[in-house]
Amino acid sequence: MRPVLRGKSLLAIIGSIWLSSGAVADAWQGEPRPGEGDKAFVPPAIVEPPLPNLPARPALDTASYPDCREDYRKIKAPFDQAAAINRCTLSIDDYYNKKMLPYREAMIAYQQALSSLYLSQVGGNKRYSAATQDRFYRAIMAEHAASDPEGANLAAYRGIEARYQTDRAYLADRFCFNTGCNGYPVPADAAGGPVPPKAAKERKERDAQTKQASRDPDPKCKRARKRGGALGGLLGGVAGSAAGLKGVGTAISGLVGAVLVAEIACQLDEKEQKVAAEATVAVTKKEEVGATAHWTSPTRQGVGGSSTITALNTEPNGTKCLAITDIAIIEGEETRVSKRMCRSKPGEPYSVMA
Repeated sequence: MRPVLRGKSLLAIIGSIWLSSGAVADAWQGEPRPGEGDKAFVPPAIVEPPLPNLPARPALDTASYPDCREDYRKIKAPFDQAAAINRCTLSIDDYYNKKMLPYREAMIAYQQALSSLYLSQVGGNKRYSAATQDRFYRAIMAEHAASDPEGANLAAYRGIEARYQTDRAYLADRFCFNTGCNGYPVPADAAGGPVPPKAAKERKERDAQTKQASRDPDPKCKRARKRGGALGGLLGGVAGSAAGLKGVGTAISGLVGAVLVAEIACQLDEKEQKVAAEATVAVTKKEEVGATAHWTSPTRQGVGGSSTITALNTEPNGTKCLAITDIAIIEGEETRVSKRMCRSKPGEPYSVMA
């Protein structure tokens, strides 16, 4: 016997179940229910962390540069003037050693810190978008370039270095004028009088420099030495790229031209240039601060030198650079010059940069 359905027909019951199951929603053929808007998925906003601050840029103390070059004019006696000139020379040399050289070393370290900041904290960090990384990279590169020797950040240094070089040459000339060295006659009121020990020593040094300069066959060597070596070579001027060194001194080309600077190369013969260049190449292969390579002249006794790495850094674009100090001892006189050598790709040799 079939069950009897009372009150509602079977069709009505099925219809009721169909409505209650939400099938009506399907009947709208994908359209939203009345009263509801489109609800598109919106990903949550990604908040980037703040970019790191750039390291503090070193500042050069230009205010303490000794303003003493004309003090000798307050004195009448020539040798007393010479003594005053010597005191001023020592003062500006002291400023060069204690202010200018440390500043240049600090700027090299500053460039290294800039490169390290990008590589260690921003470059490749997924917390920053590609656009943010690129923007920070460009800012780092701009500051790095501005901190190069010819960059805007070293404008004050270049100005004070020019002043130092000018004052040093002027004082040397005035010293000889008052003591009778370097071609100047001995002052009439000083002839026959005793020469103070300091003045005698300074005169001897000046005469030795003049004698050495007269032996230089190439006028370019004289200019290079005037720029750096004749003033003690405390820092000197890096003589450009390898191409810029062609023709300076005797056969400065190829390997020699790529790794030596003119202040030293022009004082060496061809064989000495070769062993000095080989010492530089040897030290660059070590790529560590403090690494030193020595060389000895194969043609002259008492002539030799060394190359020492004083700093290294990798720039944001991958270029690796070394700060190297070259020392050459020739006839008892020391020439000390700093140079910057870089390479763009691993495996390539380092070359002197401007």
